[in-house]
Amino acid sequence: MKAPIRRKVIISMVKKEFAQALRDPRMRGILFGSPLLMIIIFGYAVNTDVKDIRMAVMDEDKTAMSRAVIDKFTGSGYFKLVSYPYSPKELGPLMDSGEAEVFVHIAKDLSKTVKTGGTSEMQVIVDGTDSNRAAVISSYVNVIVQNFFLGRYFDRIKSAVLLRSAAAPFPGGGAAVATLSPGVSVIERTFFNPDLLSRNFFLPGIIGFIISLITIMLTAMSIVKERETGTMEQIIVSPIRPMEFIMGKTVPFAIVGFVDMCIVTGVAIFWFGVPFRGNILFLFLSGLLYIVSTLSVGIYISTISRTQQQAMLSFFLFFIPAILFSGFVFPIYAMPVTIQAVTYFDPLMYFIIIIRGVFLKGVGIEVLWKELGALLIIGIFLLFLSSRRLRRRME
Repeated sequence: MKAPIRRKVIISMVKKEFAQALRDPRMRGILFGSPLLMIIIFGYAVNTDVKDIRMAVMDEDKTAMSRAVIDKFTGSGYFKLVSYPYSPKELGPLMDSGEAEVFVHIAKDLSKTVKTGGTSEMQVIVDGTDSNRAAVISSYVNVIVQNFFLGRYFDRIKSAVLLRSAAAPFPGGGAAVATLSPGVSVIERTFFNPDLLSRNFFLPGIIGFIISLITIMLTAMSIVKERETGTMEQIIVSPIRPMEFIMGKTVPFAIVGFVDMCIVTGVAIFWFGVPFRGNILFLFLSGLLYIVSTLSVGIYISTISRTQQQAMLSFFLFFIPAILFSGFVFPIYAMPVTIQAVTYFDPLMYFIIIIRGVFLKGVGIEVLWKELGALLIIGIFLLFLSSRRLRRRME
């Protein structure tokens, strides 16, 4: 019959760990200041919104209509006119140096052709080095041109402008051709993130990123430090039981991780204005389950590492793939099928789905119960596996 766990021993170890961690001002800064610093840095640095698009325009029409088209681009707030080339030969150096990202070529007699009901051409060339940015720029161009011609000349034309776009350096590359015709009015609405701000998408995921970083690394380093300094042998021969040692080591960092989660969540909501539409209690419950998973990973790393340098390398070998497979940056559906199968074993993937759903959609356990259940199963399994391995090392 196994002896019951002694709460007094665990409380004493927790107090000892807190005293050891918090007595150094630099350690206090690492525990509570670094998450705050990281969320602020990420909040300002991680921004994929497409703005200030550098545009070069070659206007061969030189009429009031062509000037109005250019004004439509510059007045949108997304495009910035940086060059006015007079020949297509001037485009190459502009695109090569990055001085211009998009080139708009307005054909001669645009105004005359459109007003008589004919079809004119407007060529658009987009720098496709960054494929995502190029796709967004192309969509902006299409919307601006459609709104301009269909809104102003709807009653006079049947086919206004033949828009030729190419996401390749001039003059090569294929062209995607679209004919703009009136008759259909498209009304678009965007749910959950109506302003399409990348900050609202990335910052909730960064909360999971920071929790992983703090809890895994601190747990692994703390236990390995005991072995490196020679105190692990003293603990093994002492009356303390393995499970009491595990709980005494992990509970302090679980508390630290939870406090850090509260800090970064508050900064994301109140400083950066990320909308929060869900239940805060459900978010914290999910966070606690996720912290159990990350602490378990930290325990496991400590069992395969003999020095703090080995623990640090093992941490990065786990942490970087976990970030890549979580859907935090790259969408999982775009990954190969074999890699998608691996993502189901990544607890960060489930937590990011939960935290984005709670923040942006306002959903709760009625929608996210599968992710919550998966997080619970993975957390319990990892805790059992890691604790068992550590107990064997201590016995």
